[in-house]
Amino acid sequence: MTGDEPTARIRRGLAYVCERLDALREHLTELGRADELDRLTRAVVDGTEDPAALLETVDRIVRADGDPRGAYGARARTLHEPWPLGVGTPDEADVAFLCPLDACARVEWAERTMTAAPRCRMSGAQLRWVKR
Repeated sequence: MTGDEPTARIRRGLAYVCERLDALREHLTELGRADELDRLTRAVVDGTEDPAALLETVDRIVRADGDPRGAYGARARTLHEPWPLGVGTPDEADVAFLCPLDACARVEWAERTMTAAPRCRMSGAQLRWVKR
């Protein structure tokens, strides 16, 4: 494993959590463990703590309850995947939206039907855009 792989894994995990934040919050609330997700979100948004250990905690909780994807998702568990993960060639534009905090690997390609930039589910900020 190279030095960049753990960081890439954490970034992919944070992207997975961001994209599914509402569902994860509901799941963890049912388990009485939503505070762990809140702590992770604060760490990402405010930089109060290193999110890696908190992401691992959320992952363990979700896996222990039977979700095999955990907090990383299926893709984040494999190595040597092409970048960007989970997206192909943009159909409508060469503009991508990225994490405004530069904390995760979330990528959303711009589409003609978009009326506004997507938002980070952790911070509420608009994703930043880059032109390819």
